[in-house]
Amino acid sequence: MRALFLLLINLISTILCGNVLFLPSTLYPVHSLTMSHLANELSNRGHQITWLEIGPQQSKTVLQKSVNREFWPAKFNDQTLSDIFTHRNHSQHSKLWDVDFNNENEQTTGWLASIRLCDSVLSKSKDKFDKLVQQKFDTIVVDDLYNPCGILLAGLKKSVYVYWSMTSMRTESAWANQSPSPPSYLPAPGTGLTDDLSFTQRIYNVASYFKNLYIHQHIVQPRIDAVFQKYYPGVESTFNIERNASINLVNNPPIFDFARPYMPRVNFVGGLHCKKAGELSKEYSDFIENSGKGFILLTTGFTAQWKNAPEEIKQIYISTFKSLPNFQFIWQYNGLTINGLPKNVLIKSWVPQQDLLGNSKCLAHVSHGGLNSVIESVYHGVPVVGLPLTTRAYDNLLRVTARDSGILIEKSDFSTESLKNALVEVIENEKFKKEMLIFQDMVIDVPYTELYHAAFWVEFIERHQEVPHARSGADKLNVFQYFLVDVIAFFFFVIYCTIASIYFVIRSIFRAIRYVFSSIGIVAKKSNKVSKSKKSN
Repeated sequence: MRALFLLLINLISTILCGNVLFLPSTLYPVHSLTMSHLANELSNRGHQITWLEIGPQQSKTVLQKSVNREFWPAKFNDQTLSDIFTHRNHSQHSKLWDVDFNNENEQTTGWLASIRLCDSVLSKSKDKFDKLVQQKFDTIVVDDLYNPCGILLAGLKKSVYVYWSMTSMRTESAWANQSPSPPSYLPAPGTGLTDDLSFTQRIYNVASYFKNLYIHQHIVQPRIDAVFQKYYPGVESTFNIERNASINLVNNPPIFDFARPYMPRVNFVGGLHCKKAGELSKEYSDFIENSGKGFILLTTGFTAQWKNAPEEIKQIYISTFKSLPNFQFIWQYNGLTINGLPKNVLIKSWVPQQDLLGNSKCLAHVSHGGLNSVIESVYHGVPVVGLPLTTRAYDNLLRVTARDSGILIEKSDFSTESLKNALVEVIENEKFKKEMLIFQDMVIDVPYTELYHAAFWVEFIERHQEVPHARSGADKLNVFQYFLVDVIAFFFFVIYCTIASIYFVIRSIFRAIRYVFSSIGIVAKKSNKVSKSKKSN
């Protein structure tokens, strides 16, 4: 009887489970790392998961054994792009530390590189791609950054799909899912602004808003469409495929960003990779136990290559370590061996970041501003000292420092003194810890985990296939209708006609009055002349 019951349960779970295809971008390792958590969760729930990577090299992402993992190699055919994304030895990796270099064009460069990859794989593996189009999937999860082939697959299959933004909701993402993104109070990505904008900042923000839309719709999308039409003439445009996404997932918690409106099909699932701190290895435990006041974690994620960092930057950190001998430092460092390193520093090329952040002795997190990294700091309630290396990192750190949960050091102000002062201020001033704990409580005080939330919506799409009630009526509007240009023009026309009519009526009345009075004056003059002539006679 028990065996029959278990068989029945397995049969029901098999019926309810679906076939899901994951298409992460391969340009940045953090993308596949984040998406893998959802893929593994769905696999644990009994879904059949196919994981496809298209790129110059396969990621080191750890997936469940039950996941069907595929890798299609593709080349940039451009040495500069290979140096940036494959070998990571391009000069821009050392320029990251320069005051005047914020990598503002990172996103555009990434898109252009991914278009090359998609073109490369289609030129060599179109037959394989055609077979993938013919395969049956209940839903597809597509990375919405740097994955043109994923967009193409969703368009060719004409199936429901989940579009997952690995960043916050960008201007072009909001435009695609028709979520309002008013530049009057919502800072456009890359501006380095908060939601408290002055008049001049609003002018700059509006210009940045339209700049972002222009770049994506007039520089990026036409190039993607050219590749699409090259191999599949007649396929829908990139813009229409993006707009037809069934669900949009956004990689930040709802309370993390500045408050904003969004559509029902937009779901914030950032922090789904966050977890409670686990047990540390003996090496870390012994090092932390020897700490006096506690330890400070210093990480740069996948962004900074310390082997390319200038020597003066390394010396700033080392000098800071020496100037704070009462604190221990754990430094995620993958560069060359450092001579004369102080004893209060532990160096590792990779660190169990969340296990360290969740340790009660962790006092502060020195971060480069990566989105996942900053969210982890909030999740574990650790104040941040941020040195943003890129424009995008600056925006991420602002979400924390604007709430007094950390201190942001400008590149131009970065020095041993500024770093030391910021660390001492964050640790000794209770305000930062208090505000971060409030921020943490708001992020984690939810009825479900973000991983559960994301898995639910994928299964929701599997069950219902489409979410028509979540679609905006704006999908049917052109840009003039969306911004009410036609309505505003009509109102101006009505107002103009009303004012013109009133003007002409008043003018006609005054002319009539003037005519009457002038007529009376003429009659009076004539009567006076007649009376005078009579008198003379």
